[in-house]
Amino acid sequence: MIIAFVGGGPRATGILERIVGRADELTEPIDVHVVDPHPPGAGRIWRRNQDPLLWMNSVAADVAMLPDGSGGPTLAEWVTANRDTLVTDPALREEILRFTPSSFASRSLQSHYLAHVFESAVKARPDRVRVHVHRACVVDIEDRGAHQRLILDDGIVLEVTDVVLAQGQPDTLPPADVQAFTAHAETHGLRYIGPGYTADLDPALVPEAEPVLISGLGLAFVDWMVLLAESRGGTFSRSGDGTLVYTASGREPLVYAGSRRGVPYHAKISYSIADAAPPLPRFFVPEAFPGTETLDFRTAVWPLAVAELAWAHYHELFRSHPDRVRGPFIELEAALGRDGARAVGELVERMVPDPEDHFDIDTLDRPLRHARFDSAADAAEQVHRYIEADLARRRDPRFSADAAVFSALLSVYRTVGELVRTERLRPDDVASQVEGQLHSFFSFLASGPPPERLEQLLALGRAGVIRYLGPEVRFEADGDGFRATSHVHHDVVRARTLIEARLPSASISRSADALLRSLHERGEVREVSASPTSPAKLAVDGSSRVIDASGTAHPHRYAVGMWVAGHAWSGAFARPGIDAGFFRHNDAIAADLVAGHRAVSHPARR
Repeated sequence: MIIAFVGGGPRATGILERIVGRADELTEPIDVHVVDPHPPGAGRIWRRNQDPLLWMNSVAADVAMLPDGSGGPTLAEWVTANRDTLVTDPALREEILRFTPSSFASRSLQSHYLAHVFESAVKARPDRVRVHVHRACVVDIEDRGAHQRLILDDGIVLEVTDVVLAQGQPDTLPPADVQAFTAHAETHGLRYIGPGYTADLDPALVPEAEPVLISGLGLAFVDWMVLLAESRGGTFSRSGDGTLVYTASGREPLVYAGSRRGVPYHAKISYSIADAAPPLPRFFVPEAFPGTETLDFRTAVWPLAVAELAWAHYHELFRSHPDRVRGPFIELEAALGRDGARAVGELVERMVPDPEDHFDIDTLDRPLRHARFDSAADAAEQVHRYIEADLARRRDPRFSADAAVFSALLSVYRTVGELVRTERLRPDDVASQVEGQLHSFFSFLASGPPPERLEQLLALGRAGVIRYLGPEVRFEADGDGFRATSHVHHDVVRARTLIEARLPSASISRSADALLRSLHERGEVREVSASPTSPAKLAVDGSSRVIDASGTAHPHRYAVGMWVAGHAWSGAFARPGIDAGFFRHNDAIAADLVAGHRAVSHPARR
């Protein structure tokens, strides 16, 4: 039996570790080929040569690559155990000296951990499992009866039985809107930086001391602010009252930033989330969806998910803050289970006097949805106040109900993953609602930046480096420049530089990965998309086998990663101790592969 991983990042590493963990089930030897031009373990996205100021958005204690109960270290445990060695690396020394389990590690430090996990899996393998690493790209795959032929760009040809496509998050060929902006910039001598991974882009292209428009206020925006401020010589320090102050170098641009929501992602919660963990799941379980019919996400799934989040919120509020509630929780619990979260408003107002303690899914998702502003300056001021309030709340255990909602979101993802695995959700729902509405909400609420980053954004705002444009912002070509407008105020902001602070939208047919594009052109893979403007992800069945244009699943070809439909919930690593979907998914695929027990063939050279 021979398995090939196309891509050697965290997903391939996690499945490889599980294959090694299941090696006792093998009756025959197995060869595993890992093909990636980047070092295995980290792969491209988590590669080592990134600016050390680019951080992860999870504390080190919450980053694990190995299943619960395996004894494998979290990132924090691994750094602590290897501190004496890591501190001798000049690129890591300062970070290691101030490192604690609650630190937000740099992505370059994470790359060391991922490399360790890969190397440990290789070292732990028995003789019957052989691992081969190819620093190359797969340019094509050909079906050859019982085998598949992988053609590498270095001339090697591999004959394998099973293939796992694990390229992670490939780039795409520019869509029409990006092409139009690019052409406009070239025609008028402007600067346009389209969607991409921050570490792959060149911040030196952004001019100093002139207006710059940034579209997007998510994690990529936070990265850009680091690269346009602190990396250009600016410094942060504390004033006498503890306020963070930014001292500009003079090399920063004047940034005008906006998005649909108009506010940055919520800061990560600073207090112990485990102390506010309700007994989950409560309502949102696979058994709540009896029958075999395919489910509609919006009407059948999402309302119950919202009820689950509301239940977690109020369970924690009544349990930990009884002085802020009236009456027995069982009354509100029964109403949530019977009527849903949107039908209990009057009951909540009676039982929970303070509006700050109410669970409102619409306000959580769009905090400024009813706001109107007199000007862009007024919008900037109100966004600034919103960030201050959000940062204070996420640091205050008085609002531990927020942490309970975070735990409920993780629980909802586990159940959604089961519905995807059993193919109970419609493919277009998986492509749009699950990976659009649900994942967007999760990212905004629970996958935001470290609180230190929001504090830095506040300091940059006070220093005049950032000015927020508010919600519902539209970015357009404008004469010989670019402009930003908003539906909630009448000001127009113009600049000669526009940055798209976001990842490229998923597309298989327009993938910059020649292999994916070729497979699509031949009908060997199929895109799943709810509309022409929605992300177009790779279609797989409940066992993660690739589905072709005819709707048939390839028995020996798998796909995993963020650009595979239904995989947004599984991520690239996970929090320990929560039976994360990432671990279960890796193990399920490894179990399928190990159960193959097919005869071993040998690689051929072309």
